[in-house]
Amino acid sequence: MTRLPRSAAVLGGGALGSVLVPALLAARIPVALAWDRARKPAPWSPDLHRVRHAELLLIAVTDSAVAEVCRLVAHSVGPGQLVAHCAGALDLEVLASAKRRGAHVGSLHPLRAVPRGSGPGILRGATAGIASDGPEALDRLAAVARALGMVPIEVGGSRPLYHAAAMLAAGATVALFARAVEAFQAATGVPEEVARRALVPLATGALSALERQRPEQVLTGPIPRGDASTIGAHRAALPRDLLPLYDELVRAALRLAPSPAIERLLRTRPSAASLAPGPAFRSSPRRRPPRSAAHPSASSRSPGPRGHPRAPPPPARAPRRKR
Repeated sequence: MTRLPRSAAVLGGGALGSVLVPALLAARIPVALAWDRARKPAPWSPDLHRVRHAELLLIAVTDSAVAEVCRLVAHSVGPGQLVAHCAGALDLEVLASAKRRGAHVGSLHPLRAVPRGSGPGILRGATAGIASDGPEALDRLAAVARALGMVPIEVGGSRPLYHAAAMLAAGATVALFARAVEAFQAATGVPEEVARRALVPLATGALSALERQRPEQVLTGPIPRGDASTIGAHRAALPRDLLPLYDELVRAALRLAPSPAIERLLRTRPSAASLAPGPAFRSSPRRRPPRSAAHPSASSRSPGPRGHPRAPPPPARAPRRKR
């Protein structure tokens, strides 16, 4: 069994870095240094020299800063140490400065959305994407992931593709939910908070079911029923800016539950109701029309219905001739 590091350093005080420090301590891995780049940006900060006392260095900063932070500490690392970043989309080349000093390099990326202020328990149950420059370092990262309550899985293919999949599952899901909330508000007129509370159980119920069943078994609604008329009604009701997103999501669902009728429908233009520019989805209370609009003056009345012209005025009477 691979032993855990005798000590660790966490470089980065953001949402993930703030979670990693207590999570490592809870796993009985001493933390030799917790460095917040925002608070101590000076490259010559004496704290950075303490990384030489850490067997494991976790760089938990924004992707664009990983290579820079690695260069800041590279002169203090060497053989026997493992330097790993926590970025999902980056390969190991950004850690080249540490590798040149003899350290092993790797990556440990928690597949979990970590909002700021989260507790260390948020990592438990998540998968951790790991990679390294050798089997020994990979085993050490897997052991750390398990100690933090995560399930390690090696990412040996395209890192950008791996991270794109993660973004689709998390960030894109949140963005899609936000559009659903806007549409719900437009349909019902309720405040955003009420719409969000109404839709969250629907969304979480579907996502929870995916823990036990395949997506094609979880999919519900008109698509698995092959209900083209309902899909057509949706397309007619949607505003123009939301229609392309809806159609693309329907196509994605058709990969799980094919329906020739719905596929044919997507090749047609929606009804005229959806061709108006999309509103900003801000529903305002209905106002009663002013009295002048309900009872317009004679000069503002519109002509009568087509086919029933208004009768012409009677001819003026000729003046009487004097006798």
